[in-house]
Amino acid sequence: MPAELAAYLGLDKSTMSGLIDRAERRGLVARGRNPHDGRAVDVYRTPAGHELTQRLFAEGRRTLASAIGRLRPEQREQLIGLLDTILEPGNDQ
Repeated sequence: MPAELAAYLGLDKSTMSGLIDRAERRGLVARGRNPHDGRAVDVYRTPAGHELTQRLFAEGRRTLASAIGRLRPEQREQLIGLLDTILEPGNDQ
């Protein structure tokens, strides 16, 4: 999975490995063997990583709320549609 994540983010495998190492030391992610492929290593978000993700999401929402509030309803709909398209997994065209 780290190799897939590196490819998805457009990073070198070594860069991704370093980022995962740092996040693991901070208790945000953990590594574990893939149950279907003993050669593969999966990266899992820990409860602390989940909590941080939730906090950052809420902060981002608060930060964007005033700017999005200035949009007309049809502009908000368009923005949501565009964000759904780019954030949907597997849409890395």
